Amino acid sequence: MDKRLYPVPSREKKEPLLSSVKKSRSSLSLHPYLRNVFRQIGTPPPTPFSPDLFQSEALEKLKFNDVLVSAPTGAGKTWIAVEAIKRYLSQEKRAWYTSPLKALSNSKYEELKNELGADKVGILTGDRKEFPDSPIIVGTTEILRNQLYDAMSCASDIKVDLVVLDEAHYLSDPDRGVVWEEILIYLPRRVKLLLLSATLENGSEIANWLVNIRRAPCSVINSKKRPVPLTPLFLLPDEKIVPLSDRRGILPQVKKFIKSTSRSPRKKRSLYPDYGSIIQRLRSYNLLPAIFFLKSRADCDRALSTCFPAPPLISQDEKRWKKELETFLDQFPFLRHHQQLPNLINNRVGSHHGGLLPQWKLLIEKMMGQGLLDAIFSTSTVAAGVNFPARTVAIVQSDRYNGREFIDLTATELHQMTGRAGRRGKDNIGFILILPGSFQNPFLINDLLSSPPEPIMSQIQINFSMVLNLLLSHRPDEIKKLLDCSFATFQNRHLQLKLNKNLGKVLTKINKLLPQHQCNLKNPNNVLALINSPKKGNGPCNSCIHFDYCRFPGQNRIKSLVSRINNISTKIEEMDYRLWFEFKHHLTFLKKTGFVTPDNNLTSDGFWASQLRLDQPLLIAESIRQKVFEDISPEILAGLIATFVSDKTKEIDIDFKKIPELRPLEKAFKTMLNRIKPFRNLKITKGFKTPPLQFWPSAALLLWAKGSSWFELLKLVEVEEGDMAMLIMRTADHLRQVCNLEETHPSLAKKARQILPLILREPVLID
Repeated sequence: MDKRLYPVPSREKKEPLLSSVKKSRSSLSLHPYLRNVFRQIGTPPPTPFSPDLFQSEALEKLKFNDVLVSAPTGAGKTWIAVEAIKRYLSQEKRAWYTSPLKALSNSKYEELKNELGADKVGILTGDRKEFPDSPIIVGTTEILRNQLYDAMSCASDIKVDLVVLDEAHYLSDPDRGVVWEEILIYLPRRVKLLLLSATLENGSEIANWLVNIRRAPCSVINSKKRPVPLTPLFLLPDEKIVPLSDRRGILPQVKKFIKSTSRSPRKKRSLYPDYGSIIQRLRSYNLLPAIFFLKSRADCDRALSTCFPAPPLISQDEKRWKKELETFLDQFPFLRHHQQLPNLINNRVGSHHGGLLPQWKLLIEKMMGQGLLDAIFSTSTVAAGVNFPARTVAIVQSDRYNGREFIDLTATELHQMTGRAGRRGKDNIGFILILPGSFQNPFLINDLLSSPPEPIMSQIQINFSMVLNLLLSHRPDEIKKLLDCSFATFQNRHLQLKLNKNLGKVLTKINKLLPQHQCNLKNPNNVLALINSPKKGNGPCNSCIHFDYCRFPGQNRIKSLVSRINNISTKIEEMDYRLWFEFKHHLTFLKKTGFVTPDNNLTSDGFWASQLRLDQPLLIAESIRQKVFEDISPEILAGLIATFVSDKTKEIDIDFKKIPELRPLEKAFKTMLNRIKPFRNLKITKGFKTPPLQFWPSAALLLWAKGSSWFELLKLVEVEEGDMAMLIMRTADHLRQVCNLEETHPSLAKKARQILPLILREPVLID
């Protein structure tokens, strides 16, 4: 091992400047610009806290207005929320702090307890329900949305005076955005709103929408200043680090390398990063800790095997490192056998992605957050909200997999990743390292770094749970007014104005070509039908002086103009009524299947089904109506519910010869499929998405509920441990919803309560 790569201990109290580092071959050939930049590396001196102007302004505006704060990661948005909550506490008022992820909610809960006092803060996430009557509640957006449903159904007011929506850019998340939008639509006007987000391109548009639907002023507070400036770097294959670009664009050395690899595809494909050597190089320049963003879980785990033992720490830091690790392992002793623990201890690196146990990810987050790791290899989960920045962020490729295909990164996605570079109070400067590779486009990365994020777009969509819960408290005409308050409707208005302008132009052309025409242009389809008819049809065309002219074989222009009118009119109608049409489509199905009466009231089945606030409430409700869950054990109940949780098809074989205890479950599973088959087929026929119902999730939950060890379970059902943990936790969420049916289905609710403690055990449950 080249000792020149370790010129200084990596954990000295005072970090040396580059000039004091023992010179190696790499430092001698360092780019002149970087010589000056690297001299800035180090920890800024401690200074008394003084709020930035945007922080003070946000607090002042919140006294009278809703406030949307848009500022880079690490700029201090949480400080605004904490100070605002303190103000409300002093006035004996209540506040809600929401986040999109359970892990983030758990983190904010601990943070607010330390800041405000444990007796003042509670948490509601589905997994945890602690001190729910506290004046300050931390929870997920789904829980707050459900509380709003309950308040509307009881015609009561929700007990909250301030709502903080952290990570407000989730409004445009394809899966979760609908929940955020519902909260903003349903929340009473008297409740103050504080929205916090990384830089938003269309914050003013969001604020104008909120003013429009809430009839209350909303101030936008923007801060584009990063607390820690960033420098983009490029790693050449010889491990020489150079600037990615200068004022003239991509650096000539980088261009030369790109050109050479484009001529040699084989050479480009062979560029698999040697992360161990890269970490050594970063250490030699004092650029650690680092976060490497990789494309897949497998790549993250594989990267660990390329790493080398880390150099020893100074004694004081060594003691702290061991103490923190031992404290955590004492809390979760199961992790002492984790396969990645040796890499963590010896190499001070870790892997972080959705395929890992929640406790392991929490350990990585805590160690990295306290500066005790040199590097982590992660998928985009870190960028999506987990808060532990590093000195350097390494980008391995310029595209990502969207579930169907690989597509280029967007500016928003890249900004979320690079936002983790540079630690406020710990770094004078942060770095973005672009690694060469088969799927890396430095030109695209360079453009995206200076591009604004993509605007937030509405993701609202109708689902059966929403329809059932709104019908608890609203008539359809009232629901239409709520849907008209959507961000989607607001965003469509300027597009509608443009379409109406285009429609006017086409109508003017028609009027010039056909003066005194009898066309009913409000219904262009009728006009097209008459034009295409072989003989005179009924209607206004009979008496129109232009009939023969329109039907002349060469008059394609008339047909073209009428077709354009038809297309534009259809688009306008879709924008106006898309959500309403979707709502009526769902409502018709609910009437046909006995959950809603012909006069738009919930039936008795509809009332209890509305309490199943899940992705697939009707399939579970139909299983209940078909008595699928009667005369089965709690363990089999858990297994059957699990099949509605997994929404992605995975080919996993279950060997029944090795697992005879699955026979009763298999029989119950087939019975369930047969009894709900007509209902599923009807859903499919009516155009509603219906997930695949696979047996392996049922098998996994039954085995786990019956006491299989974690290692036995993963051996019998071969999925990644993180996916298994997520399956169990989501099944528990579904079973909690079944527990809500105590009044109408007491026996079923009792089974659900009985099984919960049997499946929420180590290593799944995080206390």
